[in-house]
Amino acid sequence: MLIPVGKHIRKLEERLELLSMQIMEDRRALAERNQIESEIRAVNLALSHYRAALELEKDLSIRGDN
Repeated sequence: MLIPVGKHIRKLEERLELLSMQIMEDRRALAERNQIESEIRAVNLALSHYRAALELEKDLSIRGDN
């Protein structure tokens, strides 16, 4: 089953929001905060790639309509 790029982006944005809330919690140990920060960087990188793919997808569909 193929999942549209936009859906991947939404899921990653939701994950980023959750991680951002988690990193703000004072009760987190340093190791746990480091893990969360690492995952935030990975999610941001994935978002960057998916957004670029979405732009390419849009460009290709516009060109295909001509």
